[in-house]
Amino acid sequence: MILGRLSGVLAILTGAVSGQAAQRYCDPVTSICYSGWTGGNGIWIGVALPSTTTPAFDTALQIISPIANGWVGFSWGGTMPYVPLTVGWVNTASNTSIYSSRMAFGLSLPQPFDGAEYSYLQGTGYNKTHWTLNVRCKGCSEWHDVDGNLASIDPNGAAVKFAYAYARLAPREPANNRSTFNSHTKFGHWNLDLTLGQNAKFNQLIAANLVPDALKPSSSGVPTSLPTSVRTSTLTSVVPTANPGPIQTGIPMSCSGVSALHFPTLTVDGWKATKVAGGLTQPRGVIFDTAGHLLLIQNGLGITGHTIGSDGCLTSAKTIITQRNLNHGIALSQDGKSLYASSATTVFAFDYDSATMSINGSSRAVVTGMDNRGHVTRTLTIPPKHPNLLIVSHGSNDNFDFESGNMKVGRSSIKAYDMTQVPTDGYNYASGGQQLGYGLRNSVGLAFDSDGMLWAVENSSDEIHRGTVDIHVDNPADELNFIGDPSKENTQWYGYPTCYTVWKPDFITDRVFSVGDQFVMTPNDTFSDDTCTQTSVPAKLALQAHSAPLDVAFNKNSTRMYVTFHGSWNRNPPTGYKIAEIQFRKESTGLFAPSHFVNSTAGYKDIFWSPDVEHCSTTQCFRPVSIVRDKYERMYVTSDSGGEGELIIFGRV
Repeated sequence: MILGRLSGVLAILTGAVSGQAAQRYCDPVTSICYSGWTGGNGIWIGVALPSTTTPAFDTALQIISPIANGWVGFSWGGTMPYVPLTVGWVNTASNTSIYSSRMAFGLSLPQPFDGAEYSYLQGTGYNKTHWTLNVRCKGCSEWHDVDGNLASIDPNGAAVKFAYAYARLAPREPANNRSTFNSHTKFGHWNLDLTLGQNAKFNQLIAANLVPDALKPSSSGVPTSLPTSVRTSTLTSVVPTANPGPIQTGIPMSCSGVSALHFPTLTVDGWKATKVAGGLTQPRGVIFDTAGHLLLIQNGLGITGHTIGSDGCLTSAKTIITQRNLNHGIALSQDGKSLYASSATTVFAFDYDSATMSINGSSRAVVTGMDNRGHVTRTLTIPPKHPNLLIVSHGSNDNFDFESGNMKVGRSSIKAYDMTQVPTDGYNYASGGQQLGYGLRNSVGLAFDSDGMLWAVENSSDEIHRGTVDIHVDNPADELNFIGDPSKENTQWYGYPTCYTVWKPDFITDRVFSVGDQFVMTPNDTFSDDTCTQTSVPAKLALQAHSAPLDVAFNKNSTRMYVTFHGSWNRNPPTGYKIAEIQFRKESTGLFAPSHFVNSTAGYKDIFWSPDVEHCSTTQCFRPVSIVRDKYERMYVTSDSGGEGELIIFGRV
């Protein structure tokens, strides 16, 4: 419906709410009173609830946004992952505004969420300048957090934390409330006094303003939880062969029943990529088990297992573990009997049978106490030369996590834990285990060279300034770091959150820098650029700023390293969305190192990329995440693009 009374409502709001102070506002259309706030870009958000003292209770949400905003999102828990999210946008096909119920299982496209029930209220619609979404929600005041614990809103809280986000671009399918949409342009947090939004006759007001289901949007295009493009149906059992897995060494031209890649890609001469599965649910970490099956983390679903045919294509799939908080990390013990997977807060161990791709019994927590804020994916790996150790990488809890500069905090760090000595309640991440470096902002990709030394790629900070000058488009560099022997304690500091690596020195005008030099955002007498040089471990190779390296893998003799660049989420123009190759050599010390020095911008070459990267986004283009290499030197690579979750086989031809 077109809003005939929106101008009057906006005039009242302008007088009722100024700046970011929450105030009580009663909507003249519905008579529902909200605790409301005017945030970024002229967006008004109000929350209404009954007069109550305990959850669970129904809530009402009002969003009024300038028409220029493609979508606006609201977090009922004040953060992005593992809380109910309400997203709204204009649906011109039905001449109204539309809601979308979502939940995110990491810093990725929030997935459709059926745990909350919505109804439209009177006043929903749009005019030439603004759109309004009025909804009643059942299931937004109480939910289960990342660990399965019940969380709720305090109805009498005087400063309840909420969050919002908005984007300029509209969703891909505005008439479909399960549509994909691009990352936010901006986000923010604020507190509301919910006593200001209490309504003594809440239920009566809601009943009087409910809108019939004629406005109910399309829900076509719902993604499936298992790949739709494998050649046979879901397995209930698997019978191993004497020689499991592929027996051909090349890259197949195509896989039967599998569609083409969702987005165009290019490869360097001599390489080929073929899609082996699509329709996946945000695929992340991928490994082989000892029987040659692929095990895959699907973020928000759990772990799926996939058999591989003689040509390298997938032949069948099954769900091994249904556990929605498993979001990235996966590893398997060398004997194939212990499967490890992680949520934001906990590493779980499962007794695993490779022959049947199944688990036995319940999971047990082996590492606990990790932070559930900020970068919530954890990377797990087991050193080939030290199979008793489990390596766990933990990122920062924010863009600038200043507390993590203290090693004892246990964030922005990599640690090792002896799986033969696990305490009854598991290790605490911060206080247990052995340190393998800290000041590593978000080292998602880990790999061992053929000498057993550990390497890591790091995603560096966004929104960087040098003093008052914005240098963030091409600084700081993402990094390739040498961690070393995983069996030996490493208490070295790698710089974050104070020291960063230069990628484009011309952007920093107050001092002459070279690529790979270290710098601070605000040099002073206490801590300067030179302090970084003296106290932090420099990167071994600088990588394009904001390209987001997420995984690394060596070839069998460690002369080459392969890196997935997930792609930037808010850089203009975008960068990344590719796979690159780094040449390695042996130094006089006997250790492996990149063939190019840290001051080079030619230290790697693209071997797989998106042809129109300037148009890429979180829902456009193939977004490489994780790599696993088979015995023929071919790589299986996941992509968690919002357009379609996919898996490719990639290698030389």
